[in-house]
Amino acid sequence: MEGPRPFAAGGLRVWEWPGEPPGALLLHGIGNYGRYWDFVAGAIDGRLRLVAPDARGHGDSAKPSEGYEPGHFVADAIAVLDAAALARPLIVGHSMGGFHATALTLAHPERVRALVLVDVGPRTEPRGDSRARRLSLDRPDRFPDDASALAYLRETSPGYGDAVYANRMAWVFRRDGSGGYVWRSSKDALAQILGSVGGAATVWDRLAEITCPVLVVRGTRSPSFSDETARHMLAALRDARLVALDAGHNVALDRPRELADAVLRFAQEI
Repeated sequence: MEGPRPFAAGGLRVWEWPGEPPGALLLHGIGNYGRYWDFVAGAIDGRLRLVAPDARGHGDSAKPSEGYEPGHFVADAIAVLDAAALARPLIVGHSMGGFHATALTLAHPERVRALVLVDVGPRTEPRGDSRARRLSLDRPDRFPDDASALAYLRETSPGYGDAVYANRMAWVFRRDGSGGYVWRSSKDALAQILGSVGGAATVWDRLAEITCPVLVVRGTRSPSFSDETARHMLAALRDARLVALDAGHNVALDRPRELADAVLRFAQEI
């Protein structure tokens, strides 16, 4: 499969995998990066065009000192859609990206063909919330070498294969001037995102206003997203279906082929 092409949209670094229309915008979760979707893109293998930005504060995108409310991320998503000439694609969002995808759909329904929400909903289970905050805010600032950085990833997110850890080493970190490893995401940005919960209810309480088809994807081993919450969403949404996969919170890393198949089937249905 042809590798992704990088381009810029405003202050964002964006990755594009060529493929068929209508295309999909992929929005990652907190602390991640656009290349988080590499394994899903490999499984889709050109059957759908994919565009995935590094969110503001993450990856190689701009890291302003402020501006991490949902509206800022919605404006960024529109800028990416315009730069990529994606008129009305699927919007696929994981965790934080799913929340922003929902906000985008409510603010600009004319730009969204369908919505895929991956392990995210109105309620985050306490165990998942505390884990996200710990990994975002209590992480070491620097690792002296690749061995210590890799050991941290294996300790805090165990159970993945070597390919996933290689992906995360390449895109979670960057080398500093002393040969050590530092995070590409800004801890200050992550703190602001986690602190901007005031507008969450005003988004999730409006699920019934979403008229486009919605696919809710849940990892059955996720500490963050319960079956009860998923069922609540199905009842609130006008046109929704649920896919449950044997995965933790990071469905795109645990079950990339199954997630790709679910997205492709959904795209064909609509």
